[in-house]
Amino acid sequence: MTARASDPAESGVAVITETSLEHLTLCRTHVNTDDGKRNTEITEPAAAFTELRELVLAQWSTRVTAEIPTAAALGEPLLINMIPTLYDNITEALATTSPRPFGTTGTNLAAVHGRERAHMTDYAPHDLIHELQIFREVLFSISKAKGLSLSKRDAEVIGHSIEEAARESISGYSEADKEKSVGFIASLSHDLRNPLHVASASAQLIQLKTSDPGISQLAQRISRKIGEADAMIQTLLDAAVRHGRIRMKLRLTCFDILSLVEEVCADMPLLGQRVQVDGHSVRGHWCRMSMKRTLENLLANAQKYGDASKPVTVRVRLEDGLLQLSVHNEGPPIPRSETDRLFKSYQRLEDTDVKGWGLGLPYVQNVVESHGGTVTVDSVEGRGTTFTISVPVDARPYVKQ
Repeated sequence: MTARASDPAESGVAVITETSLEHLTLCRTHVNTDDGKRNTEITEPAAAFTELRELVLAQWSTRVTAEIPTAAALGEPLLINMIPTLYDNITEALATTSPRPFGTTGTNLAAVHGRERAHMTDYAPHDLIHELQIFREVLFSISKAKGLSLSKRDAEVIGHSIEEAARESISGYSEADKEKSVGFIASLSHDLRNPLHVASASAQLIQLKTSDPGISQLAQRISRKIGEADAMIQTLLDAAVRHGRIRMKLRLTCFDILSLVEEVCADMPLLGQRVQVDGHSVRGHWCRMSMKRTLENLLANAQKYGDASKPVTVRVRLEDGLLQLSVHNEGPPIPRSETDRLFKSYQRLEDTDVKGWGLGLPYVQNVVESHGGTVTVDSVEGRGTTFTISVPVDARPYVKQ
């Protein structure tokens, strides 16, 4: 359940009123973001797209539920998912001085969208492609109906952004689908071991109780074959551990996430890292221990890879029934070539001297997806890096006990 970046400070998109839109048709305006560090030149298409946002999203939702049977059963926010964030990123990319040349630059939101469609819906790969085709058609048709003149560059930004989103979504879907298959094998293998252990124990009892050499020999043969079968199952389990990810068992309780954030952040100054907490109280049903370790991992990454002279910012907000928990650090962006590897076990950034096993982010992703949510990363030059966790306020319907 991908975070929806409707907050201008979060999405980097200036909110343009109807009055200012009239002004922007005649000239270009420079708008500063809340951090005062980036001066983005807002063009007429970018300003107009900001105004058309809700109309585009509403028409997209209507068409998707009408044309894709599996989408009709999805409610908010699962249906809309990452589409608003992709739209906001495209709007930002249309600004001529934006550090984001395309809507998918510096973020894994499309791959996360594909993972969620695989985990939480009955979507097939062609449904993923279809919903993004609809998005493109709706976007261009509304632009034409409103008389918005798009330059060749504008059309290329929009087209390339949606094409990349489709490719990355399919990649994320395939990865998640593979993990589900491996998880099924692991679960089946685990279940098969129980009757084998009973059979092995019974064969050993036969050897102890019989005085017939022939029966004893048969019992030994049975034990040996059971041992071979058990070894084969163990090989399958080992492969599942290496290549797959099984959803974690969580102990859900009701608590205030802000108090947990403040508790974890209180220790950071002792480690030499300044932290700013922004947000308000949000109570929900989550696994406190795993959420705590998740936040600790994200803060540790921010401290390792961020600009040590700048504070790390943790934001807590509630949006459409979803907890949005983000950790932001200033510093150079994550290279695009590394973004796809961030959530793979035993991977870490190549251009850093920091040592590590690379288990933190895969753990974070596993925790979040086990809660029925998603984790995305946004890392662009001049903006720093933001990891955003988006989970249902009440995770109980999504957690298998």
